[in-house]
Amino acid sequence: MTHVTTDTDLITSPTGELQAVAPEDAIGWLKNSDMELAGGLARMSPGELARLIRRVSEVVQRQEARFVGMLEIGSALGNTLHIDDLLRVIVERTTELMEAERSTLFVVDQERDELWSKVLQGNVNVEIRLKKGQGIAGWVALHGKSLNIRDAYKDARFNRSVDESTGYQTRNILCQPIRNLQGDIIGVIQVLNRHQGNFTDEDESLLSAIASQAAIAIENSRLYLSAIDRNMELIEIRDRLEHKVAELDTLYELERMIAEAATLDEMIERIASKTLGLVHGSVCVLTLHAERHDQRYTLADRGEWETEWVFDAQRIERHGRPDDLADWVSARADSLAVRRPHEPSDPQLDPALDALLTAREQELDAHIENALLVPLIFDGEHIGAWEFMNTIDVDEHDQVGFTEDDRKLISLIGSQLASSIGRRRQQEEREKQERLATIGQMLSGVLHDFKNPMTVISGYVQVLTRTDDAERRAQMAERVLKQLEQLNQMTHELLAFARGDQTILLRKVFLYKYMDEVQELLSPELESRHVALTIELDYRNEARIDPVKLKRAILNLARNAADAMPDGGTFHVRVWRDDSDPQHPQLQLDLSDTGGGIPLEIRDRLFETFVTQGKKNGTGLGLAIVKKIVDEHQGTISFTSDLGHGTTFHIRIPILSGTS
Repeated sequence: MTHVTTDTDLITSPTGELQAVAPEDAIGWLKNSDMELAGGLARMSPGELARLIRRVSEVVQRQEARFVGMLEIGSALGNTLHIDDLLRVIVERTTELMEAERSTLFVVDQERDELWSKVLQGNVNVEIRLKKGQGIAGWVALHGKSLNIRDAYKDARFNRSVDESTGYQTRNILCQPIRNLQGDIIGVIQVLNRHQGNFTDEDESLLSAIASQAAIAIENSRLYLSAIDRNMELIEIRDRLEHKVAELDTLYELERMIAEAATLDEMIERIASKTLGLVHGSVCVLTLHAERHDQRYTLADRGEWETEWVFDAQRIERHGRPDDLADWVSARADSLAVRRPHEPSDPQLDPALDALLTAREQELDAHIENALLVPLIFDGEHIGAWEFMNTIDVDEHDQVGFTEDDRKLISLIGSQLASSIGRRRQQEEREKQERLATIGQMLSGVLHDFKNPMTVISGYVQVLTRTDDAERRAQMAERVLKQLEQLNQMTHELLAFARGDQTILLRKVFLYKYMDEVQELLSPELESRHVALTIELDYRNEARIDPVKLKRAILNLARNAADAMPDGGTFHVRVWRDDSDPQHPQLQLDLSDTGGGIPLEIRDRLFETFVTQGKKNGTGLGLAIVKKIVDEHQGTISFTSDLGHGTTFHIRIPILSGTS
């Protein structure tokens, strides 16, 4: 057997010949059949056999190291989801396993249709971007085929610009595409400059395995990052929803404050205090425009060492005064946040606005660093302005200015406040008009109500002129004075109703005398309208009532009854005592007519003001006044009515009700 000593170990071929093989070919040689291996080994000398065993052991250890390295890559990729960390792990481990100088992993940027990667060069991360088709990696990404190039500079596809820019010398290249499960190319892995010789078929297989793991890892990273993005979107949406809910809670609380406030001043003070707390402001000025004057409300922290809020309201005449900040703000269509410049390089304010802020400083006796200015608009009309000054950072106590969120929130609250103020103004105007209309109707009613007493007075005066009997004249004079007192009481009662007063004067009266006076008052008018008056007095003793007001109630019911009987009829009054509850005996008056009954469409609102039907000169106030008088007596009023057969009103009041 011939022995040849070279740097390459000798292996005897199965045919008995010795041949030189590279270490990685040892595994391939071992794949021969058992008989061929036995024959080859039998022809080896002990030294050749020892070297063969050592070489095979080295190859096995090398393969084991590569296998362990692959496991390490899988483990590292399983614990790494950030794309930059993935590239670093894959590049470092691939370079080691491939026994190369450098590795690069390119990822396909689908939006830009490019390859990109970050390669560690010393201590500098340099991003490389290639168009598909550009360079070796670009060619592989475009065609989806592997390349094993033994001399890079002889390959026309090689892009020398990277070497020229970095000073690196590329000798050989192994480059493979990275595909996902759908077969789409998502990247390219490239290995440069094998330490010994060129890249082998075994290296290609190993790099293919690494590419498969890299594909899974890159896809997982993308899914992870996509999930993070979606999660961040959900968090952002949640934050926006929470912000909106907080705004709604604030608006709800402010609406409650508006509803609970008894006066406009109280409402403005509450809302100003709440809003200043929301934006951490120290001064709030609210100006409301009227026809000839402004109403200005100021809430400011006047404390020298501790917070001390002071609320002030004042009337400012518009005539003769120059325009101020409120006029400038209320003329705007939108809110504005401003900050006074501190340095020459800071944005400068409009000189006119700066002058108005300076004037406001003098009024408030406080320096204005920043301001939030909000016009108040209701139903297309500029009704005023809202000014906030000097927001304070609650942590650093440093004036930082109002934010965009502050501006939006205060604009929203300002709109709500303007609507509330506008509605209040409209309500006050309606009430004013209604009050004037009510007074007008009442005056009409007064003239009508004066008719009966004046008729009685006229009759008594005529008697006075025709009799010389002193006693008779005194009796007539007393009755005239009583009727004049009745007129005076009626006037006071109507004016009190117009003012909304609810005072009554209760005193003890004997009902048999009282009902005689009622009959004396009603009979002339009812007789003139062909209505018979009958009084059934089942209770004649004393009761505690306001005699003038109760007489007024009976008169109104009698007049309504006469209106319901244009062709004449009967008006019957029954007075009786209800002792069904011995502890609280009731005086009841049932007042009935034989008219046509109350129309169904007005029964539910019969006692409201201005409710009338079918009366030529009806004011709609009679029954409202009756209801008010009964309520003042702590009593109740109800009715029963049958169309075509008449109506009965039932008045129930405590016999000993109220206090004198």
